[in-house]
Amino acid sequence: MLNWLPDVNLVDGTLVSTLRIVVFAGIVALLGSMWRRWRTVLVVLGIAVASGGLGWLGAWLVSDVFNVFGVSIGGVAMRRVGLGFAELGLLISVIVVAGSWRSWRRWVALLVAVASLCFTALQVNSTFGQYPTLHAALGISKFGPANDSLLRTSDLSLGDWRGRHHDLPDHGTVVSVHIPTQASNFRPRDGVVYLPPAAVADDPPQLPVIVAMTGQPGAPDDMFTAGQLQPVLDAYAAKHDGIAPIVVVPDQLGDAYQNPICVDSQQMGQVETYLMRDVPDWISHHLPVSTESSQWTLGGFSQGATCTMQMGPANTARFGHLFAISSEMQPNNAPEAEMIDQYFGGDRSAFVAKTPLGALAQHPAQGQDVLLAAGSNDADAQAAIAKFVPVAKQSGREVQTFISQGTGHDWYTVRAVLPPIIDALGNRLGLADQEEPAQTWPNVVRTTP
Repeated sequence: MLNWLPDVNLVDGTLVSTLRIVVFAGIVALLGSMWRRWRTVLVVLGIAVASGGLGWLGAWLVSDVFNVFGVSIGGVAMRRVGLGFAELGLLISVIVVAGSWRSWRRWVALLVAVASLCFTALQVNSTFGQYPTLHAALGISKFGPANDSLLRTSDLSLGDWRGRHHDLPDHGTVVSVHIPTQASNFRPRDGVVYLPPAAVADDPPQLPVIVAMTGQPGAPDDMFTAGQLQPVLDAYAAKHDGIAPIVVVPDQLGDAYQNPICVDSQQMGQVETYLMRDVPDWISHHLPVSTESSQWTLGGFSQGATCTMQMGPANTARFGHLFAISSEMQPNNAPEAEMIDQYFGGDRSAFVAKTPLGALAQHPAQGQDVLLAAGSNDADAQAAIAKFVPVAKQSGREVQTFISQGTGHDWYTVRAVLPPIIDALGNRLGLADQEEPAQTWPNVVRTTP
């Protein structure tokens, strides 16, 4: 009966609009009903302003001073937290001054306070676009498991495949898969795979493959739900005779709120071994992909981007291309000294070698190129790009950057830059003769330093 409930839009749909109206109308009605007691109204408004200030201050301290989340949540989210505290302060004040529980004001204020809590949570969520539906918020995978007919390899080259007639579906297929740990002791959640129309043909060709990683907190589904990757890939396939890269999103976290910093450790398991050995081995034995490193790409967003820049430069024999959206300067799940002690036995040089800059500097390119992206409002990610570019070029890598205008460290940046990144990769993977012109994506500034 409620099968539709997990698909409720949590960003900008009917639920958000309804809660906005309920909160606004409820507050106006409550204050309007108290207009004769104007001194009380002034006290209530004063408490609301003070509560809002405390809420903003708390959000700023948690985000920018104590760095609880590893990155700043940004000014918009802080303001929305402050507004939510202001609403709650006002409504709680009304409850206190309303008199007995027989007063309708007290019950209305209580109901509006609940609505305000929900609305504030949704507003903060919409700042990042992290959880577009209840599916995502509850950690319920939207994608069913792959059947055996979809998991197969191929010996047919893409060139030979192009010369044949094929009856292909209009869209690609996204499925959930279990990628076991053979060489590592890491415990991942199920991953997600996108198969373009060409990959589900009766005789699929060997296709390029992208291994992509989500941010933290997060889950593999996020690249397709919050990042809306499937429409991008389907659009690319529609322009190229059903051909697009296969995308595999493994789980590099193990838990939505866990950050193993993509290194092998006793604390969280052999994450790097899982990603660099188990995942590629599974792909090679279960999907129609090319064996050439020039056809393999490693990429990700936020924590997944940082992991990409940590591991990708050291694995040029496997990955010919890297893309990093909103990468951090270094892995980040604790203060630097604590990470060095916990994961590297106190060896600072070992830690530096596992940072993006250390990895780029220590491993020559061998044909590898790097695509770096960030939002124009994400100062930290842009600062990281500014430091990555000269080191990457000095190591012999070609570099291209993508800056999304008006977005921050959020999934809106991912949605903006994925289309030009997929287009640029398609050109490098030999799926197209040239990249689309820059005006195709007017809100993304694309440069080649």
